[in-house]
Amino acid sequence: MTRLRLFPLILRVILLAGMSWASVLIAAPANIAIVLSDESAPYQDTASSLRVTLGQIGPQAVVNVHSQSGGKIDFSRENPDLIVAVGVSAAQELAAQNLSIPVLAVLIPRQAFEKIARQRDHKLFSAVFLDQPLARQMELIRLALPDRGRVGVVLGPDSLWAQKSLQAAASGAKLGLAVEKISAAEELLPALQRVLAESDVLLAVPEPLVFNKGTVQSLLLTTYRYQEPVIGFSHAYVKAGALASVHTTPEQVGRQAGEVVSRVLVSRPAWLPPPEYPKYFSVSVNYQVARSLGLSVSDEAVLLQKLKRASESQ
Repeated sequence: MTRLRLFPLILRVILLAGMSWASVLIAAPANIAIVLSDESAPYQDTASSLRVTLGQIGPQAVVNVHSQSGGKIDFSRENPDLIVAVGVSAAQELAAQNLSIPVLAVLIPRQAFEKIARQRDHKLFSAVFLDQPLARQMELIRLALPDRGRVGVVLGPDSLWAQKSLQAAASGAKLGLAVEKISAAEELLPALQRVLAESDVLLAVPEPLVFNKGTVQSLLLTTYRYQEPVIGFSHAYVKAGALASVHTTPEQVGRQAGEVVSRVLVSRPAWLPPPEYPKYFSVSVNYQVARSLGLSVSDEAVLLQKLKRASESQ
């Protein structure tokens, strides 16, 4: 009889214990805030890809998307575990707020990020860069243009940091390198002419003084007169007249950002990893430009597969 009376009590204890364990095991969803520099398609596509990736690989998270066009964002109510800044403007705004919340900047060139992040703790402020590793770009030149052996580059104030890295990347791909440096816009054409005379392919690097909306057409026309192909740093440059580029799409950026966020959310403490170059990338070729220059260039898919294999071995 005593045993029968004790049974309901024992059962209740077991059920309560089970509920306690369940509450521990079923953790509350993480809270992620995405801040877009504006509401244009590249930023929206990056955010959408990030959400899809996080939904596929976990952990469970509530994702709220904000745009800077709506004014300054107050995170006090939302209290996010991590913020993803999409684009340079969003990264600048969040860096200025000096938040104690980890911020991952994406769709941002390395040079822009390093300027913004100088005064920030890298455990709380990191990035997935938009620009490609220089070694990957040199490898594309080697694969697409095996008969061209000397690469020309024009550097400016924002890209001088890359000179030693360019030399190392060119050496690794067994390519020669010719470098010209400018500090003012009026120096561009003479520097370009000198570097074209010393090289047989021009590599474009993200340098505002050299490559901008006001210079791109005249620059491409000048290289065409020299019968020298240009390797661009975006798909837009290939459409404008560069021969080829290796670049990362907004969807690919979002995928990598989702993977980084996933790793951070399951780590304790939730520190951000060091800044990363793009893990995923695409290759574009302008075959009309290739024909105009009398060049035979492999299919984009073939170049991409070879470049992926080369990247994996580096």
